[in-house]
Amino acid sequence: MDTINSVQQSSTVTSQSNVQAAVNDLGSDVFLKLLVTQLQSQDPTNPVQNEDFVAQLAQFTTLEQATNTNELLNTLIGQNTQRTQFDLVNLLGHEVVTNGNTLNLEPDGEVTISYALSGNAQQVNIEILGPNEQILRILNPGNAQATGGHQILWDGKDENGDSLPAGVYEFRVKAEDASQKPVPALTFARETVSNIVPGTDKPVVVQSGKTYTTEDIISIH
Repeated sequence: MDTINSVQQSSTVTSQSNVQAAVNDLGSDVFLKLLVTQLQSQDPTNPVQNEDFVAQLAQFTTLEQATNTNELLNTLIGQNTQRTQFDLVNLLGHEVVTNGNTLNLEPDGEVTISYALSGNAQQVNIEILGPNEQILRILNPGNAQATGGHQILWDGKDENGDSLPAGVYEFRVKAEDASQKPVPALTFARETVSNIVPGTDKPVVVQSGKTYTTEDIISIH
């Protein structure tokens, strides 16, 4: 008889262990079904002890609370992300600076070009580009420039002194050191925000059609 009881107790312990594993691996729904099945199929001569049953219910309650907490957190995160993207509407009409080589020429005919040199440069040329990388204008600061950030104002005119139409243009920086070796440069795009598309990975749309995340934006003007 002791041997039978020992086997039954071992079976009960194993069953409880399996149910507890299901709680962790399969979630609350599966656990609840297993718990009901266990109660229905328990040995009448050796029912589940009250303390074991209470422990399993407590385990179920803890899991359910953790699941609900995770769902709530995910909901709050989603709402916060959505609210942040809707706040981006305030960027409409503003000029933003990002990594890139585009610039927005306004009707007033002036735009600031920003770039950074990776080394000291003896000669620097900034080329304003049109369709098919046609060079419309070459700007020359006139002096040697040190490592770091620089800006130059473009009046919106071409090499002939004619005003170019407002719109988005590209530019490139060509720099050389005293030995006439190329000095790499990092360029910064300046464009006006034309649209905001909430719910997308890159919700900020600028005039050229390029899209950016909020992390891409370096400054706002």
